[in-house]
Amino acid sequence: MAEEVELDLLVSLLDVGGKQHVLQLFNRVYGQNKQYFKLVAGAGGPLLFVDNHCSLIKRGKENRIVISVPFMVCRDEDCKCGAFHVCTHWPSKISTCKTCRQNISKNPDNAVIYKKYPLLQKLSPILLKRLLKYTKFIIRPETPILFEKCTPDQLRFPQVCEYYNSDTGCLGPCLFFHLCKKFASGHCKNFDASCSHSHDMNSKHNRKIVDTCGGLRMDSKALLQVINSQTSVTAIAMNMLQNDTKIHNHDCEICVWNLVGKCGKSDSCPFHHINLPFWWQYMTEDATWDNWDRDSVLILEKAYCNPIIRTVEIKINGSIAIIDFPTMTMMDGDFRIRRMSTGPVHGGRHLGSLATAYHWHWEEMDNVWHEFPSCVTQGKHTPQLELPSHVIETAYLNGSEKQHFKISDSDFVLLFGGMQMKEDNCRNIRKICRRPIHRSVPRCAGIVTGKEDPDHEYHTCVREATKDEQEFVMSCLKSDETPTKIQSVSSNLLDKQFSKRLKENKTLHLFHPAVGTDLTAVAQHGLLLNDTPPLMKKYGTGLHLARDESYALHFSQSRDIVLCEVVVANYCRGKPGDTKPPVSEDGSPYQSCVNNVADPEVFVLYDVMCVRPKFWVTF
Repeated sequence: MAEEVELDLLVSLLDVGGKQHVLQLFNRVYGQNKQYFKLVAGAGGPLLFVDNHCSLIKRGKENRIVISVPFMVCRDEDCKCGAFHVCTHWPSKISTCKTCRQNISKNPDNAVIYKKYPLLQKLSPILLKRLLKYTKFIIRPETPILFEKCTPDQLRFPQVCEYYNSDTGCLGPCLFFHLCKKFASGHCKNFDASCSHSHDMNSKHNRKIVDTCGGLRMDSKALLQVINSQTSVTAIAMNMLQNDTKIHNHDCEICVWNLVGKCGKSDSCPFHHINLPFWWQYMTEDATWDNWDRDSVLILEKAYCNPIIRTVEIKINGSIAIIDFPTMTMMDGDFRIRRMSTGPVHGGRHLGSLATAYHWHWEEMDNVWHEFPSCVTQGKHTPQLELPSHVIETAYLNGSEKQHFKISDSDFVLLFGGMQMKEDNCRNIRKICRRPIHRSVPRCAGIVTGKEDPDHEYHTCVREATKDEQEFVMSCLKSDETPTKIQSVSSNLLDKQFSKRLKENKTLHLFHPAVGTDLTAVAQHGLLLNDTPPLMKKYGTGLHLARDESYALHFSQSRDIVLCEVVVANYCRGKPGDTKPPVSEDGSPYQSCVNNVADPEVFVLYDVMCVRPKFWVTF
């Protein structure tokens, strides 16, 4: 009798959205069967009846009764995770899929759950589908998310584990994040070391939970935002398809100056010092990156450059591992891999011949790939194409969501978030991919030979300033203080980089606090966005340069400053939280920001190619 009452309560809750006030809910059930009143009254009232006799509903806040499904749902076949298993069509085809209707209750993996919650056997497939909307799904990397068939509330993202934050702790296998609950919401007052609960989003357990949700590639900050917003897995995946949510891994960039000979930044260099322009690593069980041997790196690089090759078998620690390039994982998705390389040719900095060039490809049919041409084709012997490969690369690196183009008279669009090519007014969708152009090691070694030649692209020079150069620096100073030493820094690479932005734009000579103590590092790398001291960043997050040398000296850790030639072009007033220049009223972005548009004294640049260091001035 108690199961019949709970069944009617459950059906009523499903009709009203999963929760209702206790009196309204029970008055509705009493109207269906008068005998229910005696049973509920004998149990001590509606609330006590729910607490003691109901398994799929519970007492909520403000005397409301809510649906509570205390188990997980998994669509992965042949999985022994202890969750409630459904077929891979779930939840899209529950009303039409013959397998769902006939076999879902016969799945031997679900016998334990049916025995523990017998009420499930009395639900029809339609009601069961509606009920399971209130639980959390486990999405394995090898089980694709049905983006076009799932509603945003059916695949909810895992939350922070309540048991982990309790006094008893979490016991046994867990499918939720082991994080400090206050840290996840941004209210923890303790630092990572002093807090009794973890603040590490990249721990082995937490990364496994992320991989369980389709392997969504987001950084820790983005993951915490998703947890707090309770966004569904489907909504995240759809957003990744429709928008550009890719992350450019600057932590995977290899330093070109270390390849040339010696990097002036040494251990403080933000880029990796490796003796090849490309490298491969895999993540260990301790959630740390480990290196493959050189021979394996060369095999992986050559295979990755070919879009036809999707998987590679390679030896690691005495055993054979299968590398999956589309997902960048190995061992059936258990471990991640990553490729490291020098910066891209069309990136935010000019890196010369050692930069990595990329080509774009599109898939005509199953694993038959064609390369986008390097220039516009006229259509005499081939279809007319108005989208060269370097245009796609530039749009991709600039963070564009999509790129429209034409093939003959047909309109197409590239969706970078989902790596797809779609024809307008057509459902036909093709895959696209981005692959580096393969380079042999001897060819890379030949690029850096003869770097002592003044005309070599990687030649740098640090010397004492000439008399004319000293007089020019003195003319740029605003105060009466006389420098004790002036040195000239130059680089053929930075000169070529600066010339790409110069054109007919206006230039100014501005001062920036000295970066480190090695002048060679400034000659090689120039100024990077993170070189400006944090206390100086009052008008944005970019490079802050000043007309007055005393302003730059105030934020310098030494008595040294750098005099730079800067392309300022058009500008507007900057704000502390800006990460890029705002967009003007006509839709074009500003080149830089300033502290005062009428009389600017501080300029903020977000494009490092617009800044060329020329003199190192010591006071």
